[in-house]
Amino acid sequence: MIAFACRVDHDPREPSEHKLQTQVIDLIDIGKTHPDIFAFAIPNAGRRGFQTATKMKAEGLRAGVADVCVMLLEGRTGWLELKKRKGGRQSDEQKGFEARCKRLGHPYALARTLDEAITALVRWGVLKPTNF
Repeated sequence: MIAFACRVDHDPREPSEHKLQTQVIDLIDIGKTHPDIFAFAIPNAGRRGFQTATKMKAEGLRAGVADVCVMLLEGRTGWLELKKRKGGRQSDEQKGFEARCKRLGHPYALARTLDEAITALVRWGVLKPTNF
């Protein structure tokens, strides 16, 4: 019997960015403080062909935009970037987008866990603190 050593790129117990994002969207949908609060994903990630990527860029897709946009009350918009806890780092474009949000006064949060996302959403008034 021959044994092979292999490198595991992720901890199977740690949720992927995809799983974290679906948890956040579900949480907003069921626990939002006002029915008009609305969250949606920005499809910046993913593999796509050259033609599709070119078309999407021409339509306004921009590198670095946060993963989730949350339409808040009183005309505000919050931006939530989600990363894996281990090894999840912001790109230069994502750091630039964060800086732009802060300059313009848009709420922005980087979350590596569901608890960090909840903290930001409570701070923004999306979720009630008593629910958690």
